[in-house]
Amino acid sequence: MYSERHVDRIALIQTLRVDFGCSIADIRRLTDQIDRPDARAIDVMQSCQLIATGLRDVEDVDAHRLAQVTQMIREAGWPQIPSIAARALASALEASARAGFVYETDHLVGYARALDPFARRDIENVHPDATLDVLARALLVASAAQTRVFVAMNQLAHTSIAVSRNPSNASG
Repeated sequence: MYSERHVDRIALIQTLRVDFGCSIADIRRLTDQIDRPDARAIDVMQSCQLIATGLRDVEDVDAHRLAQVTQMIREAGWPQIPSIAARALASALEASARAGFVYETDHLVGYARALDPFARRDIENVHPDATLDVLARALLVASAAQTRVFVAMNQLAHTSIAVSRNPSNASG
């Protein structure tokens, strides 16, 4: 008979394989992180967010973009800590700039302030007494779902503004 911990681990592995197409090496990396005696929920959360969003942790990020992210974090009133999320954003901003789309810091601060109440609500829904396997699986599923919603909302906002500016863009 399997213990609840084993069932939770199997559910996590199945989610990683089936829903995210993770390799055995990727699964081992996450489960090894979870199994470390000093494992922290915040580290597991960041790893799961990378898997769910397809972003990568980039150690060598553009210093200017990282400084821009640091300034945005400060202006948003968020804790000034090194994080995978900050490096991932700096990397995404650099890739965007190379493609010709440069985001000003005040634009990023606007995004941060708009997202803040949603992130607070999301974090309040994380059950602190859950095992890291249960937490990881929940974060994977929720982050992937949320990413799809954010992308679709962004698309809807742009479509709506384009139609508002030029009603001939509306299709009947």
